[in-house]
Amino acid sequence: MVSKKAAPSWQYDERSKAGVDYSDASIAADYDKQHARFRDFEKDARLIMQRIDLKPEHTVIDLGCGTGAFAIPAAGKCRKVYAVDISQAMLDRCAEKATAAGLSNIVTCRAGFLTYEHREEPVDAIVSGVALHHLPDFWKAVAFKRMYDMLKPGGKLYLFDVIFSFPVESYREKFDNWVNSMRENAGQSMAEETIVHIRDEYSTFDWVIEGMIGRAGFTIEQKSSDFLHCLTYVSVRSV
Repeated sequence: MVSKKAAPSWQYDERSKAGVDYSDASIAADYDKQHARFRDFEKDARLIMQRIDLKPEHTVIDLGCGTGAFAIPAAGKCRKVYAVDISQAMLDRCAEKATAAGLSNIVTCRAGFLTYEHREEPVDAIVSGVALHHLPDFWKAVAFKRMYDMLKPGGKLYLFDVIFSFPVESYREKFDNWVNSMRENAGQSMAEETIVHIRDEYSTFDWVIEGMIGRAGFTIEQKSSDFLHCLTYVSVRSV
């Protein structure tokens, strides 16, 4: 599933660290515990499966699968899940959890939005949770087009990410409040991770993301906000 062809020298290197270094095995091992302080992984997975109308015969790509928070429960409901992540440490943790759950229909692949090559038939759905912000905006647009090409006509794209919808002039207040909220609700380490995200990663505005989604050929079916400074989009590939 991964192309043997080397990426062009001008292509953005997804392996370069933008923000938290999830290639670190110790960070990957502690990821679920840290994020469980403010996320309900089981509830989130159920909601995703409902929103993409996941069926037993479906195949799904989880781009930026992390430790398998969605891939593991989805594999118990559908035919096959392609779990893709740039971090081998995260993939290893995902594979361990799949083995523990007795699942054999998860295919793990070390790659990213720009380097994953899907060699099988187009899939019914693509899920991306809190991963696209690792790409600068131009490369986000490239990623959307690549995801479009991996989907069946009528296939669904589920995107959940840190995406800003506030007026740009209020950024100081919004970011200060965000960091303080994370400190109060999830502890100092997650507050520090939020600071790193704001400073070093590539979250952008909703109007930018929505323009990219539309230009790639998708129609947005649902837009919702279930978490501070995060948005969810469910989009459909045009036939």
